[in-house]
Amino acid sequence: MPFEEQTIVDVRGKMIEAVQSGMAIAQVARDFGVSRPTVYEWLSRWDPDDERSLADRSHAPHTQARETPARIEQLLIAERKRWGFGSKKILQRLREQHPTLEWPHRSTVDAMFDRAGLVEKRKRPRRTHRVVPFRRPYLAHQPGELWTADFKGQFRLGNGRYCYPLTVADQVSRFLIVAHALPDVTLEPTWRRIERALREHGLPKAFHTDNGTPFGHGLSRLSTMSVRLMKLDIEPVFSRPGRPQDNGAHERMHRTLKESATIPPANSFAAQQNKLDAFRHMFNHERPHEALGQRRPASLFTGGTRPFPRREPVIEYEPYLHVRRVSQQGAIKWGGQAIFLSQALAAEWVALKPLDYDTHEVYFARFLIGRLTENKFI
Repeated sequence: MPFEEQTIVDVRGKMIEAVQSGMAIAQVARDFGVSRPTVYEWLSRWDPDDERSLADRSHAPHTQARETPARIEQLLIAERKRWGFGSKKILQRLREQHPTLEWPHRSTVDAMFDRAGLVEKRKRPRRTHRVVPFRRPYLAHQPGELWTADFKGQFRLGNGRYCYPLTVADQVSRFLIVAHALPDVTLEPTWRRIERALREHGLPKAFHTDNGTPFGHGLSRLSTMSVRLMKLDIEPVFSRPGRPQDNGAHERMHRTLKESATIPPANSFAAQQNKLDAFRHMFNHERPHEALGQRRPASLFTGGTRPFPRREPVIEYEPYLHVRRVSQQGAIKWGGQAIFLSQALAAEWVALKPLDYDTHEVYFARFLIGRLTENKFI
């Protein structure tokens, strides 16, 4: 007898017949090697008057998405070319400008920009990972509480000179406080721009940087800038070396700055500063920010948490602490020995708090800067 070939529809029909004969659903599922929900599914589909009821159905969508009207597409592409924002920010701006128009989904806009050649394919850089001690994270909750600062890597201007853009931002509101073109990364020009911003906007509670020049000083994290910040009662906070994600919001802002204000570079410092000023205005007042619920940074930033002091603060310590003056060489006298702390502390006063017989915590102002144990500063 020849082998009788069965189709999948025939098998499903036999499942229906077995159920109708009184066999339990669980037994039918075991006999045919399917799940019980599958048996129930075909029972619900079966129609004795429709021989196609047990056939596979097409998964194609019943309706085709409408094409984006030409006017909508022109507005979207024009906004992208003007500002370079992502689709979410562009849709936010255009909904505000044209509230009566119907706008496509964000994925449709992304595909539109891609087809128009307006999407740059980026390669993620490989990051190195190093572990260093004494990292002091700071979690900010309100605008003005934590400022972040960094240099947006150097590049050559059209006249051949190197430019190092210094940037300072408020971490919570994302407000870009400083975007200034400098010829190098030395301390005094950098500090002048930061001090000017502190005087204009007030003082944050903490100031986050990497630990490179001029912000930090090796693993000790005690630089002249750190000392100046602590004298203003601002806590220095540092990223771990090789971990730009510790200051991720600032790094992300730098990527936008690079695209908008440094490519191509200007021919002079004055012209480059004009580009940075224009970028700063756009970033603070025009660009909706995703982390802010599509609000602009300028709508949230209210300045620092307290005003810049009129006089240089005088550091005072509790009477029970051991107070020592740091020499011009950066050392203190302790236990009949000269113990080096940091050149950045020259002529300043520090305090030692005893923990046990031979271990003391070392403070500058209210900040713990290290420990003194067995006549060694660590």
